[in-house]
Amino acid sequence: MKNLTKLLLAGTAIAGSNAYANVPTQSYTVNSNVIANAKGNTGGLDFSKFNLSLGTLQSVQITLFSDFNTSISVENLSKNSVSTITGTAGSVLTMTVPTLTQTLTSGGSHVFLEAKFDGISNFAGTSGAVYTFSGAPFSSTMSYTDLPTLALFSGLGNLHAALTGTSSASVIGTSGNTRSLVQPSFDAYGSVTYTYVPPPPVPEPETYAMLAAGLGLVGAALRRRKSP
Repeated sequence: MKNLTKLLLAGTAIAGSNAYANVPTQSYTVNSNVIANAKGNTGGLDFSKFNLSLGTLQSVQITLFSDFNTSISVENLSKNSVSTITGTAGSVLTMTVPTLTQTLTSGGSHVFLEAKFDGISNFAGTSGAVYTFSGAPFSSTMSYTDLPTLALFSGLGNLHAALTGTSSASVIGTSGNTRSLVQPSFDAYGSVTYTYVPPPPVPEPETYAMLAAGLGLVGAALRRRKSP
């Protein structure tokens, strides 16, 4: 009889625990606002925080993006020789919140082959040209699991992250007589992916019925044992 009681109790315990076991992690992504030109912009990025009613936050993955659209204009002013002109431009975005700093570096270079000066310094014609860097956005992704960062991104409302943007450029021509103009332009935006464990599911009615049935059997067995 003792063995029967143990088996029945074990069965009901297993039935109850199955409703709470193996809860998989889930995730969702929120996007920030877009800063149209991040160089010298005093604004920042705002991210919706993780709502703690959804469960327990496990990790925060932050991705910074930059649409790099900087243009380089060149003119070969040499009247005697053609010029191979190399233009290089870059930018650095730095996002800062109390627990972390994350950076994104973007840029590129372009080679111009310009004829002798055509007499008009207008970044056009045979001795001048304009090139604009464009294409797929640059991005930088980092993940955080430390408790201070998880706490910072948890709660209601938005988290404001300060953002600064700086640019750099160089233009070098083989003729030694080059006019250039660099116009930095790089948008900035970001996204945050929250990975979390949701609360255990509420047991199904069938689970409660199984628990009740098991306890009923245990009670019946005990009464039968006590009867003369």
